[in-house]
Amino acid sequence: MSDSLQYISAGGEGFKGKALDELLAAGFYRMQHLMFTCNETTTSDEWRTIPVFWLRTLINNCKLANSAKNILRKCAGFSVVIQNAEADEEINVLYELYKNHVLFQAANSVADYLHQPILDDPFNSMMIKVYDMNRLIAAGYFDKGETTIAGIMNIYHPGYHSYSLGKFLILQKLQYALSEKMQFYYTGYISTESTRFDYKTFPDANAVEVLLPLQQMWVPYVILGKAFLAEYYAKLLA
Repeated sequence: MSDSLQYISAGGEGFKGKALDELLAAGFYRMQHLMFTCNETTTSDEWRTIPVFWLRTLINNCKLANSAKNILRKCAGFSVVIQNAEADEEINVLYELYKNHVLFQAANSVADYLHQPILDDPFNSMMIKVYDMNRLIAAGYFDKGETTIAGIMNIYHPGYHSYSLGKFLILQKLQYALSEKMQFYYTGYISTESTRFDYKTFPDANAVEVLLPLQQMWVPYVILGKAFLAEYYAKLLA
């Protein structure tokens, strides 16, 4: 659907508080200084267009799967710091290791991915740092609204691959949102033609909702499943 890609620029108040909540609920997501929505994306590995649907996790309904609990146990020896978002030299060093490890095309730097320094940042952004002793081994960024958070990016040291640090960061964001009495954790999109984004449901698939864009209705993901969403896309969005 060629007109499915839409952008919104920030007004004077930016994308903060209730304004962010409302845009996330409508299926919009962060791209540097803008909010955007779409029904499809292009894969960087095969350069083909695939359907996508937006997801969110109901924070208070989330009952962690055993695999998620195992990750928390495995990473229990690491220390976690939550602070306002930044991209300092420590982050830059970690990102270079991460960028050279991943198979997809990544941004030149964390700062480039988040925002351009010549513009005011319209988001209330936070970050989670994970340390093994004094070594930074993972970092995750998210935006904070009034009753929501939105995951933006996660990076990790490739030498710690066995610890599933990307998923550990998702779990840390969930725990932060729960402590802040948030309602929704927006994790981005999933695709009916790729398994690359399926990890976003791993903490508890039963607590995940998917947006039907034409109806602007959030419904339980496990009730619909990918087969229904593929048919929905083919009939109504393609």
